[in-house]
Order: sequence, then structure tokens, then C-alpha cells
Amino acid sequence: MKMFTQAEFNAMPIEAGIKQCPGGDYRNVDIANQRCSFGDGCSFEGCRFGDVCSFGAWCSFGKGCSFGEGCRFEGCSFGKGCSFEGEEAKEGQPYIAIDGAGSVARKSYFFNLKSGIRVRSGCFVGSLQEFRRKVLDDCEPMEIKALQYLGMANIAAVTFGYPEMVE
Repeated sequence: MKMFTQAEFNAMPIEAGIKQCPGGDYRNVDIANQRCSFGDGCSFEGCRFGDVCSFGAWCSFGKGCSFGEGCRFEGCSFGKGCSFEGEEAKEGQPYIAIDGAGSVARKSYFFNLKSGIRVRSGCFVGSLQEFRRKVLDDCEPMEIKALQYLGMANIAAVTFGYPEMVE
């Protein structure tokens, strides 16, 4: 796997305001506060990423990784010490993303953090319990949108090992 230098990273092309980065090892590159799109097979250790980063399938992240708002992941795995939005993730599966719900087929993210499950869905950010309350405040309980979002919350609870949180 090619290990990129800071100079090589700085010279990578920018398309539509986003730096296009091929697969490779970026551990020696300062990526913070960049708008980047990383190709498949990238490797990161001890990296900090700014807002609006996207990563291809099979990216892996080592110790000390943290990610800002608006980051998108597809098929990635994360090492110990990774955090999402400033909170440390539990070991194992740190998040799930489910899309296609609601009137705009929104993607919702469920993060398995040491402090509990955190949800990001559209402009909503909060705990799993707050997410359920928001859904029921905004929708009728049997409305399809409510059933979708509440079902997603149950999937997250079971996936992360909290069967007692299924409602």
C-alpha cells in the first residue's frame, strides 16, 4: 500500500471543492479540516478528520481517530480509541447507518458510544430515548415514518446489545 507524504497529499486534485484521494496509507498526512473523498483500501492511524469527509468501502481506522460532523462511512472498521462527534466509541461495531426512511429517504446514524447510543438523523442529534420521543412528538404512532424510525431505533438497540431498550 502506498504511503503518501504531505506534499503528495497537498498536490492531489480538487473536484467540486473536494480533494480526491486514491487508496493508500495517510498516517503521515495532516488531514484535519479538509474536504476529502478517500478511495477504497485507505488506511489511517492517529488521524483527525474535519467536516465533510467521505470514505470508500474497506477503509480502516486505527487508534486515536476522531471525526467531525457530516462525515460519511461505507463499510469501514474502526480501531480502539476512535470517537464520533467528540465522544469515545465502544469497542466492536461503533455505528450503523440506515437509509431510506421518511419522506426524503433520509440516512440515520446510530453511534455505539461509551455514554450510550447517540443518533444523528437530519438535523436531530441526541440519545436513542430522545430520538424516540422526537419521532412520537412529530408523527402519529402508526404513521409509516414513525414505524420506520422506531424500527431503526430497535435495530440499533439490539445490534449494540441493549435488548432492554427495544420498545
